Amino acid sequence: MDKIFTVIRISWSTRRCIKKDIFMNMNESVNENNILKVFDFAPAQVPLIEENLIVNTRTPWVYYGVANLAPQELIRLYNTSPTHRACITSKWYGTRGEDIRLTSGENDRLVMVNSLGDKMYDLWNKTILDFLLYGSFAINCVWRRDRSMGFEMYYMDMSKLRAEKSDFHDRINNWYYCADWAFPKKFVPRKLPAFNPNTEEPSQVFVYSTHSAGNNYYSTPTFWGAATAISTQIEIFNWHFNNIVNGLSPSLFVGINSGVPDPEQREQIYNNLLAKYAGSNTSGKLFLTFSDGKDQAPTIEPIPHNGSDSMWTELNDMVQQAILTAHQISSPELLGIVTPGQLGNPDHLEAQDHFFNLVIKPLQREVKGVFERLLLLRDGKPAEIEVDQFEMVTIADKAPIKVEEIDEKKDVSVDENKILDETIQ
Repeated sequence: MDKIFTVIRISWSTRRCIKKDIFMNMNESVNENNILKVFDFAPAQVPLIEENLIVNTRTPWVYYGVANLAPQELIRLYNTSPTHRACITSKWYGTRGEDIRLTSGENDRLVMVNSLGDKMYDLWNKTILDFLLYGSFAINCVWRRDRSMGFEMYYMDMSKLRAEKSDFHDRINNWYYCADWAFPKKFVPRKLPAFNPNTEEPSQVFVYSTHSAGNNYYSTPTFWGAATAISTQIEIFNWHFNNIVNGLSPSLFVGINSGVPDPEQREQIYNNLLAKYAGSNTSGKLFLTFSDGKDQAPTIEPIPHNGSDSMWTELNDMVQQAILTAHQISSPELLGIVTPGQLGNPDHLEAQDHFFNLVIKPLQREVKGVFERLLLLRDGKPAEIEVDQFEMVTIADKAPIKVEEIDEKKDVSVDENKILDETIQ
């Protein structure tokens, strides 16, 4: 009987796919007999602030960071990093000052800016904190019925605003306000027009943002170069906290040699040991066991410490310096952080002067320009704001020099012979 052979031509791409499948099947058969297993851990997520126009094609607003929750991430970093919060707070106190006033003396223009009785300094105070956290701030301008009387100004939380996609001229015509952007279906976003004196909408949103390279809608805060360092500091303190609270699990090995109990008994034994000996309040407790012999006695061995706490301490110093650098703070003493081994820094006043002239003054100048423009649009006449500066250092550098007044009628001539006799003696 004749045999018939069929020749099938296979392309090179198909051959590569067949070889790949064969190789994967071989690996699976090898892995089944291999006791070594490699675990793939989830990669660390570095915080990102980006404008995502591809994900939200079905929504009119532009996503602000991952899951549209970049401001919430900035708030989390501010609330959980001690060094970062101290930097923001010091810049906030220095920039807002004690009060603001107009150089023309017309301070009545700053008294009541809305029907709630807020002063201009109240808006100034809140918007500066938003400006430091997000790189932008927002004010709700509500026009009066008689537009010649200007508009009222209300503070708006910048973390609750998202920009509408810009028009042909790269202008943002509307903003969307939502109480919680994590649940936009529950809290339906409300559309609000952007500030424009030439339109008839009574309630408008004025948003000021600094220029950020690569961003068209949202600005990046000035400290964002240290975002990874801030997150690292949070994780360092989180590691120490969990190491203290869960002190039993990483430092002690307990082995029960009286047989393998059923799963319920194993869970009960584990919970009893965890409840009695885990945590920071268990120091000094007695570990007591009973057994019929040494063979059945439980094995209790301490796990040697790997010295990672010293590594975290050194890393924390490096992270702290990175955060201070991102905030342009040359001396940690400006934040109340004392450097170990130093009784005092003689250059403290120089660091304070550097901080005030290179950080505080530029921030004040930028925010002052925005508020002066709003006052011009509201009242129809220019205004120049002056800030009553916050005194960061109240201790004098040197003791005052006592200057003695010289009486012109009194003879102040010098007796050379008397000075020569005193010198010889």
